[in-house]
Amino acid sequence: MSRRRAVLLVSGLLLLVVLVLGALVGWRALQVNDSLQQAVRDAEATRTALESGDQAQIDTALTALQESSADAAEQTDGVLWSLATALPVVGDDASGVRTAARVVSDLANTGIAPLAEQATQLDRILPADGSVDLDAVRDLQAPVRQAAEALTAARADLAAEDSSGFVDRFKTEYRELVTIVGDAAGAMDSAAVGVDLLPELLGAQGQREYLLVFQNNAEIRATGGLPGAMSIVTADGGAIDLGRQDSAARFGERATPVLPLTEDEVDIYSEKLGTYMLDANFTPDWPRAAELIRARWEEVHPEDLDGVLTLDTVAVSYLLGVTGPIEVGPYTLTQDNATDVLLSQVYADFPDPAAQDAFFRTVASTVFDRVAGGDVGNPRDLLRALVRAGDEGRVYVNLTDEAEQAELAARRVAGASEDGEGVAELIDVSLLDGTGSKMSYYLDYDVRARGTSCTGGTARVAVAMRLETLPPGDVASIPPYVQGGQNVTVAPGEQLVQIRLATPSGGSVTGFTIRGKDFDPDKDDTLGDRQVSTAYLLLEPGKPADITWEIEVPQAAASVPVRVTPGLRPENYSGTVSTTC
Repeated sequence: MSRRRAVLLVSGLLLLVVLVLGALVGWRALQVNDSLQQAVRDAEATRTALESGDQAQIDTALTALQESSADAAEQTDGVLWSLATALPVVGDDASGVRTAARVVSDLANTGIAPLAEQATQLDRILPADGSVDLDAVRDLQAPVRQAAEALTAARADLAAEDSSGFVDRFKTEYRELVTIVGDAAGAMDSAAVGVDLLPELLGAQGQREYLLVFQNNAEIRATGGLPGAMSIVTADGGAIDLGRQDSAARFGERATPVLPLTEDEVDIYSEKLGTYMLDANFTPDWPRAAELIRARWEEVHPEDLDGVLTLDTVAVSYLLGVTGPIEVGPYTLTQDNATDVLLSQVYADFPDPAAQDAFFRTVASTVFDRVAGGDVGNPRDLLRALVRAGDEGRVYVNLTDEAEQAELAARRVAGASEDGEGVAELIDVSLLDGTGSKMSYYLDYDVRARGTSCTGGTARVAVAMRLETLPPGDVASIPPYVQGGQNVTVAPGEQLVQIRLATPSGGSVTGFTIRGKDFDPDKDDTLGDRQVSTAYLLLEPGKPADITWEIEVPQAAASVPVRVTPGLRPENYSGTVSTTC
């Protein structure tokens, strides 16, 4: 046999092997795809079963999920599939499919199974007759922690695969899986921290006292709204009770800040940040706002607070969706009308601010009594309402004990702008009412961000914001108190709004426009190592305003959180931007 014929024969045999291998892999891929698709359907059925609380339904759905996910994992765990990962073009896809199959199988067995065994016990951790069963909370600690660890490991496994070269359809599905697992990992991590801390927070070792602050979104502040009704919540041995009530407006103004302010804070927010309790949340950093509120409260009242908690009016509406309608004064408050009544109608019906405050305190105590008493219909709906409010930045918690607060520091519920090392990894877009009015009820806005490039690890991000005031056609019908009273120079229906963007640590604003006009970013406006850019807008009815920022973020991660002041729409105004780094 000639050398040329030998080469051709060997080449032909190699080609045949590749073709046969490709055919086998293709056939196996179809089988894996069927198993994965079935696993997705079984996962959805398991989620529905877990929400139902029916143990037989849970067991059936979980068994099906374990079988379908195990089948997919087994089909990708062999020599044939390992060879497929070495093939040109499709090798990275094969590797990604194997990782996805293994992750889903592992989660079915080590992530979901422990929770499924305790699913019917979830109702025990919710308040009933003014108390929470601390033993029930402790029973959940181990399975929740195991689930959190499994999801964290799954998130890391998925992230280790480079999906950029996957075929389009699989790339989309894979990235959806990454998002779903990532969100679940974050939520379960928070849940694990919560159930670990909860016995202590509920007074397992002695009485605790917390200040609960309700934020009024009709006058917007960086964390949501103006601090309004305030109540002491007492926890002792699992029993919870509502104590002293007050209003932030009654604290008045101090001659000097209640705590020392930094030069940067004074430059950006003015001394009002520390002299007015009403203005303590000019800053979007809830730990700082809570610190200022706590100091002012303890200056006036004798309580030594163990923490400061907050929720806004939209979060209250979510709770009303669980408790059902409540009767307060002349109103029947429901999830559907709560924001309209509490942020608008009440000002027309109660022109006296003192009467307004009294009404808000009554609403707070009525909702609290319904929740604490366990009068919530389906208890699982209460958990969902609280989780939703937390995800949207409408519920924040700050604890006085440094070790306990450190456990919360990295979670959304902490409302922190910086991590434990003082590094800000997020972009903050915060709003403040500049009219001294309740016109924020008519304010609508949204924020969009996109990564534009990444060079040498420095990401460039474009942030665009659109704002509009939407008062009724008959602006004369707006009560004078809502429009700001006698000291406001804007025309009826108009409102002044301050918008501040703070970069991540070390970031810079390189471009800044308002209504299409370029402005020079002031490099001197900083909060520590964050640059701050502020826009002052007079919003007129029917005239939307657009703001854009161009930002550079050094040493950027693949994605950067964008935290936005929550508004009146029942949705998450915040998000995450991919940096392309």
